[in-house]
Amino acid sequence: MFKPDKIEFLKLWPKCFIAFMGILELACVLMFFLTELCNVAANFWTTNVFAGAWCGLVMLVHSIALIVAGK
Repeated sequence: MFKPDKIEFLKLWPKCFIAFMGILELACVLMFFLTELCNVAANFWTTNVFAGAWCGLVMLVHSIALIVAGK
């Protein structure tokens, strides 16, 4: 049976986990933007905060940084 080197595994695992977290957060960003877009489309005149879009922008920067750090 194949036994991976423990040191190589420990070097690789954090990067894979960081990239996975970045992709997961990117999916959350897409959900924020879609929810905000549907909210604005449903009733534009009473939608004035656009908090989902602003939070999505901050999370987008963070998810891109995670994906870059995971490579």
